[in-house]
Amino acid sequence: MSILRRAFERRAVTQWGDSSIPTNGSLSGLSAAGMPVTDQTAMQLAAVWACVRILSTAVSSLPIAAMRPQGGITVPVPDQPAIVADPFGGANDLRRLSRRAGFQQLAVSLGLRGNAYALVTSRDWLFRPTRLMVLHPDRVKVDWDDDGERCYRVDNEPVENPADMVHLMGMCLPGAPTAMSPISYARHCIGLGLAAQLFGGKFFEKGAHLSGVITVDADLDRAKARQMKEAFEASHSGMASAHSIGILSGGAKWQSISVTPEDAQFLGTKAAATLDVAMLYGVPPHMLGQVDRTTSWGTGIEEQGIGFLTYTLEPLIGVVEDAWTAMLPRGTSARMDTTALQRTNTSGRYAAYTQARTSGILTINESRAKENLPPVPGGDDIFAPLNSAHSGASSPGAPAPAPSTEE
Repeated sequence: MSILRRAFERRAVTQWGDSSIPTNGSLSGLSAAGMPVTDQTAMQLAAVWACVRILSTAVSSLPIAAMRPQGGITVPVPDQPAIVADPFGGANDLRRLSRRAGFQQLAVSLGLRGNAYALVTSRDWLFRPTRLMVLHPDRVKVDWDDDGERCYRVDNEPVENPADMVHLMGMCLPGAPTAMSPISYARHCIGLGLAAQLFGGKFFEKGAHLSGVITVDADLDRAKARQMKEAFEASHSGMASAHSIGILSGGAKWQSISVTPEDAQFLGTKAAATLDVAMLYGVPPHMLGQVDRTTSWGTGIEEQGIGFLTYTLEPLIGVVEDAWTAMLPRGTSARMDTTALQRTNTSGRYAAYTQARTSGILTINESRAKENLPPVPGGDDIFAPLNSAHSGASSPGAPAPAPSTEE
């Protein structure tokens, strides 16, 4: 049975770690907080889920194109290769993954495991890849062969041609065939967040802390104590009796019990765990709901968004671009367009266009293209003055009509 057929037969893996093949990570186990941390349990922490979601959706939403140098700049090739236009075959076939869904699955694998894999399922007449199938990381084993090159096994079957495997790698130790798993290396801080989350749930589920107690000087048997308790709850429980005045007789006294600071500390522990996960993935805290800092408001959000693109998304985008460039013809490179992520407010964009137009950097049509507007006649003249127009000209940059020669 061929490796491609086996890959299609065992395509579905319901949960992380359910495959018979051991996980590529070697650091899984209990955290210092006593919580087991795996890919599946880590996603139960809202901060981890949010970070993986933000990164995967951001990368998958970016358009990708094959670019070629021309006149000192890079321009899209006229006919986009299939590996770029529809790498997973789902553009016109709902049975396959769409481009967005395929890239999102690869980004999720990178976020949880540090490695993502796809198998080449078809090639063109020049043997260039035209279609990929995303693989679950548990199905793939990676090692070095005798020549110092990576060799792969899918479902314990060797991949005859390693060029059929697309391997995206995150941060990696020197000499290691695979990248490091963020979940494995950060299992202690993630386990602390899971422990705090579990403690909070048990705190409200068990109700171990009473709202108050009634004390009396005399000894009460079980029946009388229950009768006093039920009578007090009947008179003072519920919204209708909220803030009502209570009267106790027979020397009974009411003592309120509040939650101690130690018991309420899990809220601060949860907030600290969220910040740790944000630091792990390089996601700005305000994207995870941590907006209790002054730098997270006003212009600080835009600056943090630019930092998120520069220091977090750009390396991840570069990993995808390098892998796709290797599958394109020589001299052609894959580029993801991050223009949509760099868009500022309307007034800021228009001011930047005006400055670029005045400085001779952008033409009118180039500025309009960035706003998804159609070109206008004469809008490609980069030397046309911005603050002048010819009388009778029908469009920007159009020449003025010739003077009449009649007397």
